[in-house]
Amino acid sequence: MNGKPPDRLFIDVKDRELYEELNNDVFICTELKEAKTKFFYAMAIGFKNKIRQPLDSKDGYVRAEYLHPKDEALMNAVAIYATDDVNIITNRDKVFNIVEEYAHAGIRLLYDAVNSGQPGSYYKKLEMDLREIPGAFVND
Repeated sequence: MNGKPPDRLFIDVKDRELYEELNNDVFICTELKEAKTKFFYAMAIGFKNKIRQPLDSKDGYVRAEYLHPKDEALMNAVAIYATDDVNIITNRDKVFNIVEEYAHAGIRLLYDAVNSGQPGSYYKKLEMDLREIPGAFVND
């Protein structure tokens, strides 16, 4: 750690195009078009699939000043789970790196799922995945 806390979450330079392309297919509503929301969505997909992928080249995407305490808590939880070490949260650089790697893998998985050419919309596939989680739907 260089003494100065990270001031932004990074994405891979090549991923910016994927995020933008998915604006029309996945991130349709205005709220989902926000960079932070898209980043956390991609991170969740990478995390769900247990895939982290190091970034080749970094591009600033979400400024740390826009992170809320709930965002920080989620990032810390992901980092703790990934490392099995609660002390990871004392190293913000490592926490940021871990969630960036999950987002990097996640945006590529999301892009591939949307563009797979398989019948059915991405949202229908997402709903089927969610239905497999006990208690995900109130009416279950």
